[in-house]
Amino acid sequence: MENGIKYPYILFKIADSTYCINSKHIATIVQLPEYSEIPSSPDNVTGMFKYRDRVIQMLDLRITLGLKPISEECKEFEQMIDARKQDHIQWVKELERFINEGGSFNLAKDPHQCALGKWYDSFTTDNAAVIHHLKKIEEPHCKLHKAAEEAEMCMKNCKECQREECLFVILSKVKNESMPTILKLLDQTKELFQSTLFKEMVLILDDTNWGIVVDEILAVEDLNILSYREKEPIVEHCSYINRVMEREKEKGLIFELNIDNLSAKLLDLESYI
Repeated sequence: MENGIKYPYILFKIADSTYCINSKHIATIVQLPEYSEIPSSPDNVTGMFKYRDRVIQMLDLRITLGLKPISEECKEFEQMIDARKQDHIQWVKELERFINEGGSFNLAKDPHQCALGKWYDSFTTDNAAVIHHLKKIEEPHCKLHKAAEEAEMCMKNCKECQREECLFVILSKVKNESMPTILKLLDQTKELFQSTLFKEMVLILDDTNWGIVVDEILAVEDLNILSYREKEPIVEHCSYINRVMEREKEKGLIFELNIDNLSAKLLDLESYI
């Protein structure tokens, strides 16, 4: 409450936690623009950009809080997807070897037991576009893994005169239908995640030439205070956290940024730039 005015809070994500800042401290919010890096600047000062008639310097809140930058997290995600692509390229090669040479099939037949299936089953998000896209992967992925069981059944049950033709059809569907579809969808997954889940925003602070970079803006609303920093030793240990808050109708803790300590940090950083 200030001068009889109650300001709502801006809620945003940093990694897996929710933070907030009182909107009275924020001049505006913009999507992370193209920016210029600042030579010899601290790691958590990611660069600067022109906004209207001002030059805004950016503080990366992830790095300031001791977390890995979102660019690194995005790169790791892309590397994971590329690894899952290679897993399934090798899977098809193993199926082809099994069909041509016999013996035993040595890779996962259950689509939920391969690394992609385990990631798919455990991943959660509220983003409708991501949910819709990931559902497209399920059917071709299941068909791909089912092909190994079909090939085994064919080798056991098909007559000699039919076996070669049956195995050819199974392998052809995998190589020409299921596998290309999966690879295409995984490439699209990287693009979609980069444009939706890895979409940073900048909160430009009022009366300064600084903006703080956050992962995602969640909402603007009133919050309830759960505790003050002087009452919570763990919270008090982090100088950037002021209070612990909560939303009225949703579970989960929200950490309010300590604007005074954050402003002091920005003043210190200016001496390095």
